[in-house]
Amino acid sequence: MRLSNYNNNIYSTKYTQNATIRNYNTNVNVYNKINVNLSAKNQCPNFCSNPLKTLKEFNNYIKAQRFSNWLIKYYKSDPNARKIPFRNFSMENIEGLQFGIKVFKGLSMKDIQYLSENLHVIAVKRGCNNMCGYCYADAKPSNREMSWEDFTSITNGFKKIRKRLHYLPLFGEDMTNSKETLIYRTTELFYDADCMNLAIKEKKGNTHDFRDLVSELYNSLGRKSTFDTSGWDPNNKKLQERAEMYAEYFSKPENMEKLNQFNISFNVFNASYVQGIKALKNNNPERYERLREKFTNRIANTIYTFTPLIKYENFSIMQRCFGLDAKNAKGFDYPSMLSLTEEVCNKLENLYKNDLKGSQKYVKNADDIKKYMNIITQKTEGVYTGLNSSGRMKQFMEEFGIKAPMQDHRESTEIMKEDLKQNGRYHRYIAHKLIDTDGRVYHMDYARFFPTEIQLNLKNKKKTPELANLVKDFTVTKDIINRREIQRPISDFL
Repeated sequence: MRLSNYNNNIYSTKYTQNATIRNYNTNVNVYNKINVNLSAKNQCPNFCSNPLKTLKEFNNYIKAQRFSNWLIKYYKSDPNARKIPFRNFSMENIEGLQFGIKVFKGLSMKDIQYLSENLHVIAVKRGCNNMCGYCYADAKPSNREMSWEDFTSITNGFKKIRKRLHYLPLFGEDMTNSKETLIYRTTELFYDADCMNLAIKEKKGNTHDFRDLVSELYNSLGRKSTFDTSGWDPNNKKLQERAEMYAEYFSKPENMEKLNQFNISFNVFNASYVQGIKALKNNNPERYERLREKFTNRIANTIYTFTPLIKYENFSIMQRCFGLDAKNAKGFDYPSMLSLTEEVCNKLENLYKNDLKGSQKYVKNADDIKKYMNIITQKTEGVYTGLNSSGRMKQFMEEFGIKAPMQDHRESTEIMKEDLKQNGRYHRYIAHKLIDTDGRVYHMDYARFFPTEIQLNLKNKKKTPELANLVKDFTVTKDIINRREIQRPISDFL
């Protein structure tokens, strides 16, 4: 059903939905009167090495598991129950289900539900060397990353908790997009890093690149991810070989299915190009041409290398620049973006022609060239000009004297803050979560970050570089998240 049609039907189904909530609450009250005791049949699972020491926790686990078994039956029996956000089911009755999962040690089920809902980022690596002029994350070089063991402790933890919940929509999969709630169906593996550099090591020294990372995420959390790169130097043999492996791997539909998007970021804010514009302003056209050539060669090579993927609908070339309403933006405006696009396409076509004359790696005949160039033309038709002021953009605009209307997140920040203060886990306003490389969890809208008191139990707890636009005057506390819950009508969340 289309979202517009669904929203039109909200009021016609409101009484049915509220009746479903009341029915659920009644059933929970009846269930809670059932006496649950330990018996010989309730064997301590493998993770319980000393049941006597943790008898209370184990008893809670048994009760929670029985409630989970009951809940899935209820969820499947009532079609309207599927429209109830998972947060609106009783976490108090499921408390204890996390027993023995080390990565969630010290966290309640309310904490786990809160950090899971709309889990948009597990940042396995922090930092980037590209230093693009416009970077919403204000990314800087860093060697901070998770170990493979820490990453898999997270994925295995979610795998276990999802299994114990019979795969109920822990991440908010069944929630509906609306004006107040933005749901991401993906979990990214980066925040301020280029995916070409996402490769982490395990204790034995083996390296796991993006292929392993995305497969582990998909198989454990059931979540798709996104690949995003602004390209690489064609002379970088290591990255070129890695990109060719990615092209081969994701050319198989079953692997591309693990991704929501495969993005090439092609914009006027690339560091080489920005330095070129500075050179031009300083009356050094030779340096400008040299740096522009370096940039367009980079993008043309990137698209060429990923030729096996351009056939997919979820392969995109993201272009950003200032719109026509910007002032003093020459070099970074829409006409400049079109000029760069034309230059890249000409170089790409030459790469295909050389391939046809040589190894024929991608091109077997002239029709192939025409086919590929038609696809690329379609993929580069849309240029995004709705830039925001987060990250390095403010400094960038001041440096070049650019004036342009920008998205301002200050209002949404205050709304989100008040919503969290009043409603805790029931927040409604743009509720993404980010797990940093040290296991700390942040509430985010991709332009502002609120710290929380939640931290996953990872081996490496060394604090990571500070996130851009971190709101330091308000922390989402465990008290806020763990308030005694009040069941609310589903219409409150639509």
